[in-house]
Amino acid sequence: MVKLFTLHKFSGLAAGAVLLILAVTGFFLDHDKWQFLYSTTLSYTPDTLQEQETRLFEGYFIDPDNPKHRIACGKRGIFESFDKGESFKPISQKICLGLRSDKNTMFAATNDGIYRVEGGVLKPVALQGEYVNAISAEAGKIFASVDKHRLYLIDAGSGEVLHSGTAEFDPKDLGAPVTLSRFVRDLHYGRGYFDGDISLLINDYGAVVLAWLALSGYLIWLRIKRRSGGKATRTFIKSHAGLYAIIASLPLFVLAVTGLFLDHAQALGGFMKSVRIPSALLPPVYRSLTHDIWSVDYTDGQFRIGNRYGVFASSDLKKWRYENRGFAYRMFSRDGTLYVSGMGAPNRTYKEGVWSVLKHAPHMFKDINTIGGERLFFSTHSQNVPLPKFETITLYTLLMSLHDGTFFAPWWVWINDAAAILLLLLLVSGFYRWLARTAKRRIR
Repeated sequence: MVKLFTLHKFSGLAAGAVLLILAVTGFFLDHDKWQFLYSTTLSYTPDTLQEQETRLFEGYFIDPDNPKHRIACGKRGIFESFDKGESFKPISQKICLGLRSDKNTMFAATNDGIYRVEGGVLKPVALQGEYVNAISAEAGKIFASVDKHRLYLIDAGSGEVLHSGTAEFDPKDLGAPVTLSRFVRDLHYGRGYFDGDISLLINDYGAVVLAWLALSGYLIWLRIKRRSGGKATRTFIKSHAGLYAIIASLPLFVLAVTGLFLDHAQALGGFMKSVRIPSALLPPVYRSLTHDIWSVDYTDGQFRIGNRYGVFASSDLKKWRYENRGFAYRMFSRDGTLYVSGMGAPNRTYKEGVWSVLKHAPHMFKDINTIGGERLFFSTHSQNVPLPKFETITLYTLLMSLHDGTFFAPWWVWINDAAAILLLLLLVSGFYRWLARTAKRRIR
């Protein structure tokens, strides 16, 4: 029988390098609000990474009065074109999460508040210094979400905050089951345990510990191989096998299992969407969701927000009623119709009190334009408009390609799978070794 020590050692040596890459890249990807991830660029630009770069765009505006005039915005900034998208000029490097127009005035939601796009420059409107993740603009008012939690109604002219609040829901409206597909993603992306940033911090802890375990494991192996004993080696061994690593086993187990599912999300999509997890078995975050505002809309005095459960409405930002089920990724009001872009849920519309499935629109569309009386849905998954072209890629795109393996080769996903399975083996063997050492200390 293979000794536990030998099994642990060779599993670590085989998977350590890949686990180190996954841990470091996963930590930074969890913090996609950090602007340096997009302002830091690299000249290495293979076609596969250039395709991933387009996913960073969040909004697209085509001037109905002058279709040659276009504005594209995203994590790399805001860009403007006057030749139908053949060339774009940068306006700002701020992270932009969306564009909304009201009476020929364009507003941008950024990581530094809300700005008016005017004459090729940005002019501050409100909430400077705040990460505005969603906005809606109508009749001289802006409805905005900050950090997916705080809500503000703002006078678009003066920038004055007219009303503010949060989204506190009736627990009865949060009792629906969740698909395995949604649950796996929420856990892996750091939003699946508790409300607020706690879930993200749990994943951060797991990532930091995993990076140190991989690095210290190699250092211990090298020192033992070179017969470099002494205090330094004992210190490395002690730090490698501490209680902190045992605590990290729980989030690391979850990250490994969910990572395996996500590596094959396309093949397992049908199965993952068919399995539903009862609300009684879901973590506390699903019974709160106060920090889960993905989209907003303000029309005719009615506030609406979209989260992973669906669309909720309110007339005072205090009492919220559940209106429609299904992840509401983006929301847009156009000519008396509310359009809802779904994430893992159907796209739909709301008009005159009736909800309907929206057909012939791309999944997770990010913007809507009207050209010649027809709706044009902008989606980076099915690009149908010209976008700014870059000779570089962002640090974020590089990290993402390293994390999912596309940087190396299409088949690298199987290497990630092997590393995840070996991580599970390392967690089990490491735990038993820790128990054995603890028992010996008690005997002494």
